[in-house]
Amino acid sequence: MTSYKEYIHAVYQEKSFSKAAKKLYVSQPWLSATIKKAEQELGLPLFDRSTNPISLTEAGRYYIEKAEQIIAIEEEIKEYFKRMRDVNRTELHIGSSMFFCTYVLPALLENFRLQHPQVTLTFTEGGNKTLLDKLLDRSLDFLLEAEHPVNNQVHSIPWASEEIVLAVPAEKPVNKRLDQYCYSFEEFLERVHTDNRRPPVPLEAFAEESFLLLKEGNDIHQRSLHLCKNAGFTPHVSLYLTQMMTAYYLVLEGQGITFLRSTIPEHVTPTNQVVFYQLGDPLAVRSIYLSYTQQNTSPVQQHLIDFMKNNIV
Repeated sequence: MTSYKEYIHAVYQEKSFSKAAKKLYVSQPWLSATIKKAEQELGLPLFDRSTNPISLTEAGRYYIEKAEQIIAIEEEIKEYFKRMRDVNRTELHIGSSMFFCTYVLPALLENFRLQHPQVTLTFTEGGNKTLLDKLLDRSLDFLLEAEHPVNNQVHSIPWASEEIVLAVPAEKPVNKRLDQYCYSFEEFLERVHTDNRRPPVPLEAFAEESFLLLKEGNDIHQRSLHLCKNAGFTPHVSLYLTQMMTAYYLVLEGQGITFLRSTIPEHVTPTNQVVFYQLGDPLAVRSIYLSYTQQNTSPVQQHLIDFMKNNIV
């Protein structure tokens, strides 16, 4: 008998010929005719069309039970051969923000490449939603980002933590009355290694300043709004941006103040055009997660997971 199981199973799932047709990208008349042909070959109706929604007959229930067993076996076969291919797999695809793909991952994973010279690493930049979709459809092997994906197909491990700081144009008058909290570029880089640490700045001191914020959909967008709210004000936003590095360079031009990853100064040219402030709000510290699908991790994927666990930034 011709295999009609995907069509019959779709009608069973949707309980509607029209909805199943849309799901399968076929016309409803064609789908109805195909199901009717399957029933003629079997000699028994599979669906009771007198009910609303349509329901299975006794023969239909038996058919669906066996069809689902076949579908499960077919999926098992596909996964088996995928695992066999993955044993010799030489490519790994990692999705993250522009900052990580450009400044952090290439240097961090240099030792991994030396240990596994047969492996080619590909970095993909993008927003969290786009990258998560790519992870779920297996276009990516890993996702490295601040947001914890809420999906039961994805396993996430806290890989690192990072501090969010405030970057302000050095020429801003507000800096003069906040001298005890303010870091120059060089002082900020050395703050961990000296006793010159400054107290966290009262963020409400910037309530009248113009902010440069990342667009909605980014973890730091919501985090920035909550930081300001906790300080008792709503930020005046002069510009929304897609990249944090763009916001940083606009700060250098004096176009506003912004919230930044504290690691950005380590990867840019020192300048006297910007000053930095640390924040006391717990929201100014966030975790970075390494995420991957839980199903059938290949040996080379596991090597990268182990490497990342042992090389925390």
